[in-house]
Amino acid sequence: MDTIRQYQIFIQILESGNFTRAAETLGLPRSTVSTTLRTLEDRLGEQLLHRTTRQVSATPQGEQFLQLARDVVENAQAAETLFQGGGGPVRGRLRVNMTSQLAARIVIPNLHTFQAAHPALELELSASDRLIDPVLEGVDLVVRAAELTDSDLICRKIGDIPMASCASRAYLDQRGAPRTPDDLDQHVIVGYGPTGHPDARLWEGIGPSGPISRTLRSLISVDNTEAYTAAAQAALGIVQIPRIHLVAHTRDGPGQLVEVLPDFPPPPMPLSFVYPRRRRASPRLNVFMDWLDALVRSEEFVI
Repeated sequence: MDTIRQYQIFIQILESGNFTRAAETLGLPRSTVSTTLRTLEDRLGEQLLHRTTRQVSATPQGEQFLQLARDVVENAQAAETLFQGGGGPVRGRLRVNMTSQLAARIVIPNLHTFQAAHPALELELSASDRLIDPVLEGVDLVVRAAELTDSDLICRKIGDIPMASCASRAYLDQRGAPRTPDDLDQHVIVGYGPTGHPDARLWEGIGPSGPISRTLRSLISVDNTEAYTAAAQAALGIVQIPRIHLVAHTRDGPGQLVEVLPDFPPPPMPLSFVYPRRRRASPRLNVFMDWLDALVRSEEFVI
């Protein structure tokens, strides 16, 4: 059995969680899958998997080898299609990581259009608010509100997300609405970011004379966007969120979010695609980026 096929079987075992499901997916006898994995480990001189009666998991060596094996398989597949002119269907699995709000509010509700265009492509979508390293975590693409300068990563900017400062109606009933940034000394902000992050309590705005920033007091700090919005709805402070997300919180009631300081809007956040520089952009990566690029522009929150 050729090396690339061994790599494919190793990858499928981990993705399936055990040998039996991997064999069913690959259309091979379970004994062939097991023997192939043993042969690969013997050749490498390392144990790649921890085995139990129900499931398998990667050893530290297996985790390290997994991404290299994926790169080899993807490069081989790209070589096979190099002269096909892109006429065939895009196949395989694409691993994408993005923020939870982008996934829940924009991507998942519209994903049926992508699946209809590319039915042979399987999307593995993880939603988290922490910035991950696509190389270390084996992700093909990260979508983040950021512009990165890491030399090992390609960062392709899609556009800018307009932002707004907001507070719940209940909060404003208690404390009043700030009219200028100087009024913020009497207000609190919902902190956002990793524990102990120096900018977690930073309010930012753009006025007639340029950028303005204030470090405010906070009653609570959180590290994900759902908790961030929930804290604002619970009257725990001012937040700064994408303007498009205000639409989801316009219902009447004490938790309704209302824009404050509209004449001093926060600076827009850049939305970018991030993927490993050493990995050739595969057809499945390109079709997803093109689809998402068009989608976010059609949503009219990217300037």
